[in-house]
Formats: sequence, C-alpha cells, structure tokens
Amino acid sequence: MSAIRFAIIGCGMIAENHALAIAADPRAELRAAAYGTNIERGEKFKERFSVPVLVGDYRELLSRNDIDIVCICTPSGLHAEAAVAFANKGVSILCEKPLDISRKAVDDMINAAKDNNVRLGCVFPNRTRIGLKKAKQILDGGELGKIRIVECQYRGYRSHAYFNSSKWKGTRALDGGGCLMNQGIHAIDTMLWLAGKVKSVCAQVGALGRDIEVEDTAAALLEFEDNAQGVLMGTTLSYMPEDAPEGDRIRIECENGSILYANGRTTLFKSNNPEDFDVARVSLDEDICESESSGARPENIDMKAHSEIVSNMVAAVLDNAPVLVPAESARQSVDLILAIYESSANRKWVNIY
Repeated sequence: MSAIRFAIIGCGMIAENHALAIAADPRAELRAAAYGTNIERGEKFKERFSVPVLVGDYRELLSRNDIDIVCICTPSGLHAEAAVAFANKGVSILCEKPLDISRKAVDDMINAAKDNNVRLGCVFPNRTRIGLKKAKQILDGGELGKIRIVECQYRGYRSHAYFNSSKWKGTRALDGGGCLMNQGIHAIDTMLWLAGKVKSVCAQVGALGRDIEVEDTAAALLEFEDNAQGVLMGTTLSYMPEDAPEGDRIRIECENGSILYANGRTTLFKSNNPEDFDVARVSLDEDICESESSGARPENIDMKAHSEIVSNMVAAVLDNAPVLVPAESARQSVDLILAIYESSANRKWVNIY
C-alpha cells in the first residue's frame, strides 16, 4: 500500500485540522470529503485542500474502494451513523469526540468495528501531551500509592453568538449535551485515563446563562472504582477560562504525592517523608506548551496533537500499531456524562458500572 487514503465527513472547522494533519503525513493522502448541507463551505474546503472528490451525502462514498480511513467530523449525534456505515464497508474510523451521544450508538460503533475487523479511534488531544503521559506512567506504576481524591474542572466561555452560529449547537438531538459532552469532555477523558473509572455519581446540571437545550453549568460528586472520591465541575460561562489547550484543570491527590495539570503543564508533587510535609516539586513536561487555550476560543486547535493522532491511525492501519485513543477507553467519558445527566434529572446517585 503506497499511501493510506482518507475521506473526511463534515467540512467544518475541526475537519480543516484533520485535512492539515493528513497533508503533513507523507504516508497519507486525502481522497474525498462530504460536506453535508453547506455546499458553499464544502466548495471552499475542496479548493483549499485540493480534494479530488466532493459530495454532499457521505453515503455516496460508501461504494468507493479507494478509502482506507474515514475521519468523522459531523455533529456529535451523527457520528455513529456514518461510522457504522463505513465500518461495514471495511473502512477504519477516526472519530471526533465524543464517539456519540448515547450508549447504544457507541455500542453500535464498537461492535461494527469489531465485526468488520477495522480500527476505531477517537480524538482526545490531551493523551498526546508528554507531561500527562508521564503522569499516567507514575500513577499506573503505583509510585504514589492509592488515589484518595480527584478534582476535575472545565472552565470556558461560549457566547450567545456561538450557539446561534449553527442549527445543531446547544441542541439535545445533535450536541447531546453542553459544557460536559461538548467542551468539558476533554477534561473528563483525561481524568478517567489517569485516575480510572468512576462507578457512581451524584450531580446537578442546568442552563443558567444561555437559551439552549443542554447544560452550560454542571457539578458532580464522584466515587471511583478504587473508592477514591472526586468532584467535577464544568461551565461555559466563565470570565476566567482555564489557560490550558483544552481549558481544563485536574488535581489527583494520592498517598505519597499529588499530580496537578494546570495552565497546560503537568507537575508531580512527591512526598519525601510521609510523616512530615517534605515535598519535592517536579515538572513532568519536556516541551514548552505553545498551544493557545480553547477555553474561550474554540478555533484554537492544537495542531501538533491532531497530527499525532492522525499519524497514529495511519500506523494502526499500515503496521497494526495500537490505536492511541481506542474506542473502549474513549467511551468511558460518554458513559460518565450520561450518568451525570441521569443523576441530575432524577435527583439521586446513579451507578455506572
């Protein structure tokens, strides 16, 4: 195989970053794109990225035999439909977050990928960050002992104009959720990747400042599988968004130290003496974080992370490399967020697993 051939479904802002990442990998080429309903945007996309084939309906691409990977960049509630269709044609899938907005839809995606022996990955840029990868190694290795309490927060800002800029933003049917399902899911995925699964949750969510169908503010108490406690908050109403690439902050307190992810940097606080406050502070980052925060500006996309994720999918198809963000792991954030919504609606603790 001389090159891995891509199609992109959706021609919006995030699709442009997929196209740039494909162009940056010499093993990849963009063969086709589907624009959905906005033909003007589709034509501009075709011209900018020299796309050989442009269609409106992605189903027009299903009969082609020159597509190896499809990037799903449509509204969240449409992800599974396209992913299942391409999986059934033997095409591997790289899906924007979240995988989809319901458990059944996510199940359908995962099962279709397994049944057709294709790869299915998701886009969560935090998993590419050197400091966070080192933090995971430290936590998984047991150096800090048991996790005791976890704090996870997303603080961003989305204006009235943002939600009015398209027909699907802020809708239950296509966005699936607000500050958690759409924006804060990056922080939630990172928390679960580092600290493990949450088994039960008690939460409340609401739209306190925007006229939308989904939440712009959320707060939750968490109980992890290893009995650690946690607190989660998210909002798109903040006038002091977190200064991190995805607008997030995470603190994990353990028996023998702590991990802090803040301002786009990861720091280890290691206890030298459990009987006294003797703490060493160690930066886990090797590179300088040059990404601008997307907390208030969603157009600030971390291209370095996107390129790594796209290149990983190329390696997964070419060389059978492990997928960087496998679907079984990526679904955990969706499961937790849906449990948060259920808890808020019913005013009670909800068990997830």
